[in-house]
Amino acid sequence: MKADVNTSNLQRLQSFQILGGQLKGIEATLCDSSTWAEGLTDSLPPLREKEVERVAKLRDSEVAKRLRASLVCGRVIIGERLGLLANEVRITRSSEGAPRLENKPERSVSISRSANWTLVALGDGRAIGADVEVMRTLDWRAMLGMVCSEPEAKAFLTLAEREPGEAQRAFFTLWTIKEAVLKATGHGMRAGAKSVAVPVDDLVRRVQLLREIEVAGTVYIVWSGWEADVALSLAIARD
Repeated sequence: MKADVNTSNLQRLQSFQILGGQLKGIEATLCDSSTWAEGLTDSLPPLREKEVERVAKLRDSEVAKRLRASLVCGRVIIGERLGLLANEVRITRSSEGAPRLENKPERSVSISRSANWTLVALGDGRAIGADVEVMRTLDWRAMLGMVCSEPEAKAFLTLAEREPGEAQRAFFTLWTIKEAVLKATGHGMRAGAKSVAVPVDDLVRRVQLLREIEVAGTVYIVWSGWEADVALSLAIARD
């Protein structure tokens, strides 16, 4: 592996093999990118031109700072995993916004951000999706109608009545599953969260099972889990 300041300072970086390898074809890395960037201070790599444009659109300086850290951290993680310098990592986007690795087209990639956290997933070429969400207080009841079909929303309300203390956590698991699958389709949220049907009965399990979710004729294998108050889901198209 090549070495540079980026890969030698992967501070507070957490790498994990999903479920001991049960979810084949994905390698995922979760990083507290804001804390990581603060540790690098003056050695934080510069943004690319398009990254500068993205950050410049944000009026909130703290949000802009988090995005800057996440953009750089994402390239550093990808470079470290693929044996590239961070500055050699070239990420392009499809017409629908799905990320692609320009100089490693045989590998699939998905990146997600929430608050200080960055989740990067690399795949074996099959379509993949990753989503991370920091659990926070929100009116999940009001959101059910936007993200769930009527039967799905009804089933979730039944679950919430049975396990009221787990409802918020279950909603974030549900949300990350849907978004990970939508990213794997290549269409993202444009396809609509209701197009991803998720069985809700097992959302309160502490150890999540692998799920098979079919969308538009393609079956995706999905893993979900938690790191403290951070919800994570990964999806990969089945062979």
